[in-house]
Order: sequence, then structure tokens, then C-alpha cells
Amino acid sequence: MDFNSSKDQQQKRGFSLFGNYNLNEGVGDIPVHSSAGTNALSPFLNFDPQVLNPGGSQFILPEGQKEKRGRLELMFFTIGGSVIAGSVIGSASGLYRGIRETKDLAGPVRTSTIINYVARQGATTASAMGSIALIYSLVGTGLSWVRDVDDELNTVASAGLTGLLYRSTSGWKGALRGSLYGLGISSLYVLVASKERLHPYA
Repeated sequence: MDFNSSKDQQQKRGFSLFGNYNLNEGVGDIPVHSSAGTNALSPFLNFDPQVLNPGGSQFILPEGQKEKRGRLELMFFTIGGSVIAGSVIGSASGLYRGIRETKDLAGPVRTSTIINYVARQGATTASAMGSIALIYSLVGTGLSWVRDVDDELNTVASAGLTGLLYRSTSGWKGALRGSLYGLGISSLYVLVASKERLHPYA
């Protein structure tokens, strides 16, 4: 008996959770089930998910959790995103203004002045947009808790109250103007983002 040949054949066989296989065999020949005659797919997984949840979503949610994230969960993302967006917009505006206002300067003096414009305008715009996002998120969360529903009405009302509160230090005319801006922007957003949900009311 050739023991060396038998030993080489044993070394050429690999091991997997589904049984041993020969390393010289093609990938298509590797078994995907533990023994002959058994199905590759577990019978516990071979079912239609719509049987358990007809007409519902195709994913599993923890008990008590809604399919849509609430305003409290989205608050930090909204505030952080607004601050970052305000910083970018303000920096770009400051760069443009700095280049335009320093045409008569040259060298390090102009460079330093432009950097000051960018830093000051970026910080100012980021602070303003962050404050607006904070007020909007707090008002929206409060309305959701009071009404026990999160819908498009909360979005429009939150934006209107945010503009009113943010511009309240500018007098009643400024506060009213800010509220109208908030109502207008939020209404356009709702019409674009919730077109399908508002279609039956059209």
C-alpha cells in the first residue's frame, strides 16, 4: 500500500462547516449542504415575509419603534448639518467679499484680510443657521409631543414659529416677516418632499 500517496490525498482535502472537499475540485463542485439529500436553504427561512406582515414593511423593527425617525432623533443631525452648511456658505461668501474688498491691497496684508473675512463670515453664518435649526427642532419636537403626530402640519407650523421667534428682537414687523419666510420655505419643502402624500388632497 502506498502510504505516501494516501497522505498526499488527505493533505489536499480542505475543511468547511459543510463538510470536507477536495482542493483540486472546482468551486461549483463544493457542497453547500451538510449531507446529500438535504436542502441548501433552511426550512425556517424559506417563507414569504408578506405572510407575517401583509401589506407592511419588509424589515423588522423593535417593539414600540416607529418606521420613521422622530424629530427628537433627527434634531442633532439637523443642527449639525445646518452649522456645517452655514460654515461653508459663510466661508464662500466671505472669500468672495474679501477678494472684492481687497483689490487695492497686495501681499501678506491682502492674504490676512481675506482670511479674516472668511473666518468672520463663516462663523457668523454658521451660528445663525445653527440657532435657526435649534429653534426649529425644539418647536417641532414640542408640537409632535402635544399633537401626538408628526406630519406636514408640524413642519409648516414649526418653520413659521421659528421665523417669528428668531426675528422677534427686530420688532413685530421683522418677526412677522420672518414668520412669512419660514412659512413660505417650509410650504415649498412640503410640496416637493411630500408630493405623494398630498396627492389625494389635490
